[in-house]
Amino acid sequence: MMKKIMAVAVVTVFAIAGFGCKPAGKYGDLKEYLNDVIKANEDYISSLEKSNSAKEVAEAITELGNKMEKLSKKGEDIEKKYPELKTMDKKNPPKELKEEFEKLEQMAQKLLTVSMKMMKYMMDPEVMKASQEMAKKMGKSGVVK
Repeated sequence: MMKKIMAVAVVTVFAIAGFGCKPAGKYGDLKEYLNDVIKANEDYISSLEKSNSAKEVAEAITELGNKMEKLSKKGEDIEKKYPELKTMDKKNPPKELKEEFEKLEQMAQKLLTVSMKMMKYMMDPEVMKASQEMAKKMGKSGVVK
């Protein structure tokens, strides 16, 4: 009987912890969106770092485009809900968003570094096509382009 009570208690703690993982506060949904964007870009950076051919680079680009396209509706909703984002000082965001904006800045630096590796494949037809498709999809992705 005691083991059953302990098992239920453990499951309950994990369930409560799981529900508590979503960001809260004024910008909770924006934080969640930014974290999704950050994750998509971190996956992209990781894929580019591992790429050893034009085909692999094109696949990484395509995957990022697909992820950003999926995030596009949420991005549009966020942009409507927080019109102040268009004029927000990205260097001094609200304190609730500071961590996410720092992550975005770090990610941008990593992306610049890893993009140098990608440059040798930029003239490959597969990479060019994937880049064009991604640009179209990113144009629909809302806040972070």
